[in-house]
Amino acid sequence: MDCADRIAVLTTERTLEPVRGLARPDAPGGVTVRALVATCRLDVTIHKLRPRDSDRSPAYGWEVHELEADGASKPDGLDLHSPPSAGDADPEDAYWSALEAARAAVDSIRGHARQA
Repeated sequence: MDCADRIAVLTTERTLEPVRGLARPDAPGGVTVRALVATCRLDVTIHKLRPRDSDRSPAYGWEVHELEADGASKPDGLDLHSPPSAGDADPEDAYWSALEAARAAVDSIRGHARQA
């Protein structure tokens, strides 16, 4: 593994640390982390919905908001949402679902820009 790969792995692990922490029973209801998709800076928020029935597992949803270089919300940037669902069985699944949706949106926007 070269140095760039090692840095990418370490960065991903640090980003996922608070996301994975949502799986703990005493964890807060959500966490926001920064991510980069292509050249887009993103805030990715993972929400935890605790079921009323304690025998059931929590569900996780997500939000993605694009940011300016200074960290402010980008007015016409990506703004994606997914409500908590059984499809995202743990917080890390929700995080990767959010990144996949963001990547697809960025690819779609770039595809439309090339066609114009």
